[in-house]
Amino acid sequence: MKRQHVHGPGRPQKRTPAAAVAAAALAAAVGLGGCSITIPNPEPAVTESPAPAPTFAPPTVVAGHDARAVAAAPMSFEAGNTLSPGVPVGFSDILGAPADYSETPGPPEWKLLRANVAGQTQYSNAAGCQLAHWTTTNQGPIIEQGDDRASTVALMKYLVPSVIESSLTEAKLPWVAEAGSKGPAISFLAFQTKAGPGVMASTAWARLLGTANTGLLVTLACPTEDLLAATTPKVMAKLSVAPPSS
Repeated sequence: MKRQHVHGPGRPQKRTPAAAVAAAALAAAVGLGGCSITIPNPEPAVTESPAPAPTFAPPTVVAGHDARAVAAAPMSFEAGNTLSPGVPVGFSDILGAPADYSETPGPPEWKLLRANVAGQTQYSNAAGCQLAHWTTTNQGPIIEQGDDRASTVALMKYLVPSVIESSLTEAKLPWVAEAGSKGPAISFLAFQTKAGPGVMASTAWARLLGTANTGLLVTLACPTEDLLAATTPKVMAKLSVAPPSS
């Protein structure tokens, strides 16, 4: 199992290293499909004096937290507050598994291009589709406390500066520990682009879990819109967001 910011109005224009990584990763992933998404260049890093090391590590799991109950319930935008503070969330995938187990296992439909490099994993398939999923942490500057939906909108606007909120649609990804298993869903926001000359059709899915301090991102690009539509459910059958065990 593989475990893998945007500023809203009035938010400081500060980009954390995790945000820069996310933006670069989106540019790379969608760039594989030929999409023209402009990502701003990261600002120069500011050298700061190191903070003194803490003398103890405060607990991140709230007393009475029931991780099993959280994993068994849909992870809606509102439910993000039920996660343990600061406990990261990641992906699970079986995209590299054989396509057919009936008799002789067939070759995997998806070819692994990179595995968990700076939190990002990339695949491609024979039809020309490109898939990437990755996670980021330390999202503080763009988190709207207690409001995962607003935080997710902010994350998407950071990654795709030209996006408008009305163009984002709610989507569901599996919320299960092992990809391919049945279970509840987790809410994402999706942004879709159409195919054009030299440009693939693509969809980007994003979710910012404020309490868990984790950004989740998936991009899928295919040569045509019909192929993108046909490939999306196949990807969701082999990709999931794994609930934390604590």
